[in-house]
Amino acid sequence: MLINTQRTSALRCPLCGRLEINHFSLFDFAGRKPLKISCSCGYNKLTVNTKNLKDFYLQIPCLICEEIHILKFNRDELWNKAIALLRCSDTGQELGYIGEHAAIMRIINKKQNDIDSIINDYGFDDYFVNPQVMMEVLNHLHKIAEDNRLFCQCGNEHIEIDVFPEKLELHCPLCQSIHIIYAETIEDLKIVKQANLIAMIEKGFTSFDSSKVHPNLK
Repeated sequence: MLINTQRTSALRCPLCGRLEINHFSLFDFAGRKPLKISCSCGYNKLTVNTKNLKDFYLQIPCLICEEIHILKFNRDELWNKAIALLRCSDTGQELGYIGEHAAIMRIINKKQNDIDSIINDYGFDDYFVNPQVMMEVLNHLHKIAEDNRLFCQCGNEHIEIDVFPEKLELHCPLCQSIHIIYAETIEDLKIVKQANLIAMIEKGFTSFDSSKVHPNLK
């Protein structure tokens, strides 16, 4: 059986929400080193391990349940099928795809390529206090991260994010700094959109909250 050596992945980043297309090869596993695929914002969204080039273990941070899922595929499933569907182990919702480039693009072209589609597809209208505000806050946060203007003053640029119904919680894993962004009201959105840069305070706590805090935004 002919085994393809090139694969394309389509995964949405749990940090910034961006859907990106990435390419990798069977030859990337030479030396049995894990393959890591990162978003353009710097967040590691997929790690693939194999010991024998027959069984492949995928570690995927889940956008939905905020856990790290480990999915197992054999060589035929991952490298010879047109599409390997990646699902959340808890909810069964789709997380992304790995497969032939043409097949991946056909799927992506049928879907909206923004965070609004994720909110609709996964039923997040019932989860967020204000889905539209949350969508726009996430979009703006993505733009800041994409331009390398989201970082911690301790020197770390890889910021983790937790998504809640009414807010986002940014967390620096190095110094444990926390930054809260509320996303409930239009006023919350206005405050966030004033921010051209988010520099988290080392070992500190900061917040964008229209009802309590009026930050001196840069």
